[in-house]
Amino acid sequence: MQSFFFLPRTLTTTFSGMKFNNQPSEIFKDKEILLLEDDLLLGKRIAAFLEKSGAEITHCQSLEEARRALTDLSFDAALVDLNLPDGDSLELLREGIVPENTSTVLMTGEGGIRSAVEAIQLGASDYLSKPFDLKELAYIFARADNRRKNVRIKQHNREQEKKKSE
Repeated sequence: MQSFFFLPRTLTTTFSGMKFNNQPSEIFKDKEILLLEDDLLLGKRIAAFLEKSGAEITHCQSLEEARRALTDLSFDAALVDLNLPDGDSLELLREGIVPENTSTVLMTGEGGIRSAVEAIQLGASDYLSKPFDLKELAYIFARADNRRKNVRIKQHNREQEKKKSE
């Protein structure tokens, strides 16, 4: 398994049929991303990768910081660590602080299925177990964007059908 330390310049990776070069991914270009990670070194690595890919990163290390950021700013996506010094990040989803239109991916080193299921039930787009290859982020967020677009299309179609029937 590749670690956070391995970022080759020319390797092409395929995840479930989607092909990604490790060159900066268009999926992150001009995106505002909330990164909630209490491990400063890991947070810096993830932030550097995402910034290299064209994203604007707000890095928080606690739930309290994340709450303030979510109140003051809007984000296209959120990458949040489950276990934090002041609680677990599922609280943000339980409290409804993370907007529905923000693709949220939960990451944890514990890999518990219960927290993954709860995260998805609370509106998270996906779940990552640490350690993971940073290049997986492009796949995970592309998949989350596709899901979000499909939900909007279905919602639009239902509204159109409702208007026709009235």
